[in-house]
Amino acid sequence: MKAKKLLLFFMLLLLTACGRIGVSVQPMTTAIPTMTVDIPTHTATVIASPTEPIHPTATSMIPSPSLTLRFAEQIVPTATIVQQVPPTSTVPVSTTATEQFVKIVLIALEDNGQSGTLVGCGDSAIHITVTIPRTQGVLRGALEKLLSAKEQFYGESGYYNALYQSDLQVVRVVIEQGKAVIHLTGSIRLGGTCDAPRVEAQIEQTALQFSTVSDVAVFVNDVPLEEVLSTK
Repeated sequence: MKAKKLLLFFMLLLLTACGRIGVSVQPMTTAIPTMTVDIPTHTATVIASPTEPIHPTATSMIPSPSLTLRFAEQIVPTATIVQQVPPTSTVPVSTTATEQFVKIVLIALEDNGQSGTLVGCGDSAIHITVTIPRTQGVLRGALEKLLSAKEQFYGESGYYNALYQSDLQVVRVVIEQGKAVIHLTGSIRLGGTCDAPRVEAQIEQTALQFSTVSDVAVFVNDVPLEEVLSTK
């Protein structure tokens, strides 16, 4: 009799527990399909005998209903990717914002015209790119850059500068109908007879790099350059 009561008591507990199964969840974004978990209809449950210890343990088969467990949807947070864009730089990407590129002419000694225009005593006139402060008077700026070079051999190029001993400044530059008239002041000092055509080539061909110039006339202290060089 006691065994039956205990059996009914455990069945009641089991059915009550099954009726209370439930999961409360918030709406999710990623759905997981409903799963049905079938618990076998007969489960062996070991029940201790309420009688004297000499009696064997009673084993009863308790039918168990199939349980349907509904798993809630998982909340998958949406990732927000923020791409960090560096601010626009106000620093100019090159020096041409405040400077500009021009060319000056130097001499490749004894090159015999292989690298540039044949000048002097079998030399070549070579155009070298340099920078000057931005200006509308680019021809004057190029000449001032050339005359300011005081190295005998210019920088790492190794090209000869026949003007390195001279002290010349630009007074004015006028371009009329394609002819550049250049007025210089100061003194010219040469290192030998071959420097005369080199100096002339360096000044004139620096001016001829510009498309607006097709002819050049140079004066030093209002004297034509050719006459000044002929007296050296």
